[in-house]
Amino acid sequence: MKAYHTLIVGGQEYKLRLTASAIMAIEKKLGKSLFTALENIEDNMIETIATILWGVLQPLNPDTSFDTALGLIDQYVDDGHILDDLINELHTLFEASGFFSKGQAG
Repeated sequence: MKAYHTLIVGGQEYKLRLTASAIMAIEKKLGKSLFTALENIEDNMIETIATILWGVLQPLNPDTSFDTALGLIDQYVDDGHILDDLINELHTLFEASGFFSKGQAG
């Protein structure tokens, strides 16, 4: 079974999947490793979150643009969430994908 996390934004479900190719695309776009970006997320929070979101959408939603990922962040906040909630959703994805042990990412 493929590991993914479902993110609900604006009443629509988006399946997020963290794969090796997604990580490579994220790292290329950010110009640094995923783990370095996460450790220093406060330095460039929106760009980092948007890039990670864009990257983890690609495996199951390959036509998703970066601008769409930015719009999803805006809609997520408009839905009453805060950015920390979205970061926690991404951490849940990392755990589900086997990149972090349960509890390690948060």
